[in-house]
Amino acid sequence: MSWILKEKASLSPSTLGTFNEFLAKYAKASRSFHFGSAQDVVYIHPMSFDTFHAARRFYSFLDDFSLKALAPFLGINIDERVYLTPSQMALDDRTLEYNKHDVQEQLGVTMRLIQQALPLAFTTGMQMEELMTSGAVKMWDHMSLIRAAKHRRIMPAMARALSIAQTVHHRFGDGLKRREIADFARNTSSPDEPDKHMKEFARVAKYGEEMPEYVEYPLVVFNPQGGDSDEMLGYHIPGGMTLKPDTELDSDFIPWYHVVVADVGAMYPTILRARNVGGDSVRLAGPNEEPDDWIWLKRLPASFLESNVCRWREVGETDRFADVGYMLGVKISKEPGVVNLAMSAIIKMIGKIKRELKEAEVRHADRESLGRLKMSYQSLKGARNAGTHGIMAAATVSCRQFNVWGAAMITTTGQAILDDTLKELQDRKIRVVYGDTDGIYVACSKSMHDVGGLARAVGIEPDPEKSSWMTLPENAVAAIDFCNDKWRRELDYSDFELEPEEHGAMIFVKHKNYLIFDEKKGEFAMTTKGNNFKGSDKAELARIVLEEIMRKVLLENSSWESEESARRCVKASIKRITRDAVAALDMSKVNLADLTLVQSVQPSKRYKTNQDGALSTFAERTKALEELLGRQITATARFKFVVTKKPLPGIRNPSKSGVKPIDYMYPVELLTNRGEIDLAWYKNMVENYVKGAFGLPDLSASVQKGLSEWF
Repeated sequence: MSWILKEKASLSPSTLGTFNEFLAKYAKASRSFHFGSAQDVVYIHPMSFDTFHAARRFYSFLDDFSLKALAPFLGINIDERVYLTPSQMALDDRTLEYNKHDVQEQLGVTMRLIQQALPLAFTTGMQMEELMTSGAVKMWDHMSLIRAAKHRRIMPAMARALSIAQTVHHRFGDGLKRREIADFARNTSSPDEPDKHMKEFARVAKYGEEMPEYVEYPLVVFNPQGGDSDEMLGYHIPGGMTLKPDTELDSDFIPWYHVVVADVGAMYPTILRARNVGGDSVRLAGPNEEPDDWIWLKRLPASFLESNVCRWREVGETDRFADVGYMLGVKISKEPGVVNLAMSAIIKMIGKIKRELKEAEVRHADRESLGRLKMSYQSLKGARNAGTHGIMAAATVSCRQFNVWGAAMITTTGQAILDDTLKELQDRKIRVVYGDTDGIYVACSKSMHDVGGLARAVGIEPDPEKSSWMTLPENAVAAIDFCNDKWRRELDYSDFELEPEEHGAMIFVKHKNYLIFDEKKGEFAMTTKGNNFKGSDKAELARIVLEEIMRKVLLENSSWESEESARRCVKASIKRITRDAVAALDMSKVNLADLTLVQSVQPSKRYKTNQDGALSTFAERTKALEELLGRQITATARFKFVVTKKPLPGIRNPSKSGVKPIDYMYPVELLTNRGEIDLAWYKNMVENYVKGAFGLPDLSASVQKGLSEWF
């Protein structure tokens, strides 16, 4: 419209007036940032709601965010839906029907997504336009700013902590107080300073003594000797407590039955809320102050420790969960921090929706109402979980809440909770089989016959004579309840929940990679966890075959006595059953959707040429697809492919190597004969998926040497 207004000669005065009024009253130019790249955008009053950005926010795991893919996923199905390519469009009834269906789908998608967006917008106080494209840091900064204004608090300037610390170190040195830094900045900075780092620092220095505490010890944040991203920070905050099945607990490749998980619901948000952790509420305890608590960091610069600015000690024997590093004393404000106030609002809203959801399920509310409540619940949970440790440890991101000590306090408290829970379970002789950031997993039985529902779903009738309890489930739950009550008192927070979650069986491979088996509505159900099993570059067929393989593996290993023999038997079963499953794979019984591979294709000119100036493999593929489609590919598009026996037309020296053999990937929409699909490639793909998921070098009956040696 701005361009049209420049061509005033072609517009009447009344049209010009209408356009100008619209731009002045109902449109606002702005900028949107995606991975650091700025794009010009316009916001339309009273609200703009972009379903593309909303879908990316709420369903980031999807391969395709086009209307064609998104509508069916959200349950928007139009009878006899018309699809046309640009070359097929014309001024006719079919194109009109196509446009009508587009509008109907768009309305349906909007209604689905806005049910998730509205509660989040109301709770955060952000405009839809900003909310859908904002990251967690910006969202929580916005909520904190609102509460800072209400409670008359000073919020720090928006800045990257690492950049500020680097500037302070190079320009002013180390060990200066905030007043001295502000004085130096006023006397040495120029309003025309060309250095972009100094411009960013000037925004911070204007706050004088209200600058963030970290400017007084820049070497804690910035490590001058750090070469890569892992070492550029002067500190190291330990992550959550982990108990690895393959190296620490010796519990890998064993079918554990009736597994009880001691799970802390929303661990980090709960700690933040209970301990009043935030950028403005946690500070170092002075050398003569009594700390309110101690935090654990693995690495700090020696110059900082020697400066005697705080209470600290080396990790000792009493710090059971800590191995090496330092314990620092911190003081916690008695007044709720602005992040804590924002978290309270989120948690209250989540609690309200959770109660409404339970009430709706009790009174058997209609599917639409239940779906709306569930979507709102998931949306707010995602916002809650994003607003904790990450926003205080984002040293390289522009934010207002950076606080090393607050971030370390969250992880330290989490470590203490899980370490205490672990000790209690071990003292009660309960077999611990896995542990991660917010939960500890314990096994109760060595026999599937103790889990009747799962046994029937797998295909055997439970036999009480084959029962083999290690711990009765009620005893495991009692131990978890004991720890829950203890930590509610320790944190003085009644909403803390260390709740038991039970599963039929589990098999662990390595840290963050395991399988969960349950019975759901009488059917066998398997849930995969971890990148090993994710297989995002594999066709759905691989996951379908894996589920049937593991059902048979459990059937063969329904009871065991020795952990080592169980491990050997499970590995042997996986290898043999996989070989049999691959050999018996019948492509005529497989859905075409389970064979598809999704990949983005760009216009050929966007791909770099080879060193000799020839088209790259990807550019050649684009040209071949254009020949098949009968049109040019002018923008990046996502295609669904199947792997065929013959290569795409025009491909020179086709190769079938690699995870996705692009020379042989044929668009599904153009496939006319299923006999062209390469069964041998798909069989090999399934084998590779199983080998990679379990860390097996091959599927032969030879002895497995070990996961560490394979890696």
